[in-house]
Amino acid sequence: MGKGRKKTPTRIKELQGTLEKSRVLENEMQATLVESLPAAPSWLSELAAEEWHKVTLELFNKQMLHNIDLTILESYCNAIALHIEMEKKLRTEGRVQTYYNDDGSIKHQQATPYQKIANDALDRALKIATQFGLTPTSRTNIAQPKITQNNQYNYFD
Repeated sequence: MGKGRKKTPTRIKELQGTLEKSRVLENEMQATLVESLPAAPSWLSELAAEEWHKVTLELFNKQMLHNIDLTILESYCNAIALHIEMEKKLRTEGRVQTYYNDDGSIKHQQATPYQKIANDALDRALKIATQFGLTPTSRTNIAQPKITQNNQYNYFD
């Protein structure tokens, strides 16, 4: 597969007003929109479930939540929750492990394993988040469909 710019879906080109019929992929895959707001998967932690509700509500209300994307959203919610959980742990247990010589002098110091877990989880979450327009920069590249009020949910429904 060649390198270069990622292809923009036809639907987004239509919404942006940049669609050129000569560049339309015939039979481009169309994903099915979610018909009702999905409950958080039971395996997600409480923190991940909160993120799930926030993100799915936003995407659903913008008519941008597709059945095929739900598993990837689970992974995003899990990764962002893991990052936050590790950050909380680091704040109570510290970010650096210190090893001492027998005489009490410092032998060496290193970051705790929780720091790598936190960083890796954030990296995974950000990679997924950009695919859904969940970061400020990635939102500038995604046009949302026209929204109908009769299909809107409230966070407290």
